[in-house]
Amino acid sequence: MRAGEGVRSVGDGTPLPPPTLRYRVGGIDDYEEVGPRVRDDLLELLPPDWSFEGKRVLDFGCGAGRILRHFLAEAQTAEFHGCDIDAESIEWLRSHLCPPLHAFQDQETPPLPQPNGYFDLIWAASVFTHITDHWSAWLLELHRVLKDGGLLIATFLGPSMFPDEERDADRIGMNVLRYGNSWEQGGPHVYLSPWWIAEHWGRAFEILELRGAGFGRRDGATGQGVVLLCPKTERPTREELEQIDPDEQREIAALRHNIRQLQAESQMFREGCEFALQGQKDMEGQRAEVEVLCSALRTMETSRSWRITSPLREVGRVARQLRLGSRP
Repeated sequence: MRAGEGVRSVGDGTPLPPPTLRYRVGGIDDYEEVGPRVRDDLLELLPPDWSFEGKRVLDFGCGAGRILRHFLAEAQTAEFHGCDIDAESIEWLRSHLCPPLHAFQDQETPPLPQPNGYFDLIWAASVFTHITDHWSAWLLELHRVLKDGGLLIATFLGPSMFPDEERDADRIGMNVLRYGNSWEQGGPHVYLSPWWIAEHWGRAFEILELRGAGFGRRDGATGQGVVLLCPKTERPTREELEQIDPDEQREIAALRHNIRQLQAESQMFREGCEFALQGQKDMEGQRAEVEVLCSALRTMETSRSWRITSPLREVGRVARQLRLGSRP
């Protein structure tokens, strides 16, 4: 579907993306419901004296504008940018909400096109929830494009969203499920414990506020966690950001948990492969058996004895029809 197809407007006249683009965010059509809640939570995290006027703002991983669409009024006096790896979503934004917004496509790895210290505020809602190998590179890239004193708001899958069997935050650290899962299937899921964020993200940013749950939800008990950050003067390397503190017992527990999880996933994958291979062998066996029978039938039908007995089979067929026809 092209960006201009299937467009409808909401009550205030703002164009609404087609369902195919709305469903890409979260896999369900919560586009219209979640956006206003996230806006409220973002505003609540900002300093009391915060003003958007004259500021530059980036929605990192904006999709089709689920959040940005609720900042169109502020975009009259501020510079609001959105970026995403999904080309169709960016095309739709450019066609329908730019201006006043600005939208560009980024890639799965840095850099961003902006110069150092360009943005006053960046938010990343449901982004680091899916970044696996490149989390440190992207965190440092957002550090680079933030001004001194700028703010970063990022959500994460915290303890309230851990799988039931993995609710112990002290042994999670950074935990990845469905590694390598395609984006069409929801991508990988990255779970982060608050202590791990404080330990690793805290090497590049001052942590101004850290909540384990409740972001974007009204029940307060569930929903993603959120962290409010301010870049430190010194920017560490990726290696420094990722380095494990051997004296932190939770790091060791998290590594052990990851190893056990990888072993379990490997076992499941092997069993799945064996099942699929056995199914394929069974199908191939059945196919071979059918081919043998068909070959035998073809041989029989073209044989001399088959031709010789053909009149007898015809007499038998007629007799069967007569018997069937004579039944009451």
